[in-house]
Amino acid sequence: MKQLLSTCGIVFLLLLGCAGLKDPGAVKPESTLISAMDPGSIFARLQQTNAGLTSFKGIGKIKIWKQGGLRSTRVVWAGYQTEKLRLEILGAGGRPFSSVVYDGSRFSLSLHSESRFYQRHTRRADLNRLISLPVSVQDVLSILAGRVPLLKNATLTLENVPPGKQVVLLLKKGWLKKQTGKIYLREDMKTVWKYELFQGKDTLLYRVEFLSRKPYGDYQLPDTLLFSNDLQTRIRIDVDNIWPDAKLSPSVFVLKAPG
Repeated sequence: MKQLLSTCGIVFLLLLGCAGLKDPGAVKPESTLISAMDPGSIFARLQQTNAGLTSFKGIGKIKIWKQGGLRSTRVVWAGYQTEKLRLEILGAGGRPFSSVVYDGSRFSLSLHSESRFYQRHTRRADLNRLISLPVSVQDVLSILAGRVPLLKNATLTLENVPPGKQVVLLLKKGWLKKQTGKIYLREDMKTVWKYELFQGKDTLLYRVEFLSRKPYGDYQLPDTLLFSNDLQTRIRIDVDNIWPDAKLSPSVFVLKAPG
């Protein structure tokens, strides 16, 4: 009972607390065109997306489709940089159904309806146990902050596409455990509408589509997100509100075992 009241208290605090078109009268310098299509330049621009955003909290609706059916409910979240995350999926009456906390080194998961608690130390936590998609905490934080996950120390190339079609930036990393990120860009070469992460040659770990965005001050943040894989798992988040640059208490990123 104490754990439930504590968790509900945290939830309450969260809630309060166009390259292909040419102008015949103006010809773009060749150096500008080359820079726009240069993988390194595109990557550098993506790194600057919402670069000043270090903390945030939000609330919205979440729909989870699995082979067993559909679950629709509310969700609240809080994040700090790419280090700390709290995610609460709410049940009936706004009570927490499941809680996830990552404090930068320790991952904690509480399934309140089943009275189950899981915790371990790790530098690479993911949400596979919660949503059946191996999306890392770092990737979730980037996506909720309106940024695309960027593989570090990756080889950058542009996928061959017909002129006038979408531009796809490939990020290839590793040899034995090779990962490939595919970033799908709009014509402005900086707006991402889809991201896919593959393991090995062609095993899709997950994809995320930025279906819509909304301005919050100086930031463009997700308004609708759609996660999916090739195994009939889909998760849609419709954002009600986001508070960028939110002041977050250290206790937000603490989750204790029941009892």
